Amino acid sequence: MRLSELTVDSILSYVRADDTAENRTYIDGIVLPASKRFVASYTGRSLEELDEYEDITIAVLCICADMFDVRAYTMTGIQVNPTVVQILGAHCTNFL
Repeated sequence: MRLSELTVDSILSYVRADDTAENRTYIDGIVLPASKRFVASYTGRSLEELDEYEDITIAVLCICADMFDVRAYTMTGIQVNPTVVQILGAHCTNFL
């Protein structure tokens, strides 16, 4: 599945969330756009470029799940999902 093919339904299924209007609005309006933007910023690639790599989709799904599950977050340290780091690092052009 390509990044452009991700839907609210696929994210709801991945995060095992109830299909409610509230969850749909939150995912469609906040979670999915923010996850895509994070991946684009992290890698230094455009969304069009990222659409060429099917493994990027799982990284975006992981970030969506994290954003959905951890809506109230207390910072105790900086931790990034290691699967996401590996996938994004493989496509990264932005090494700042």
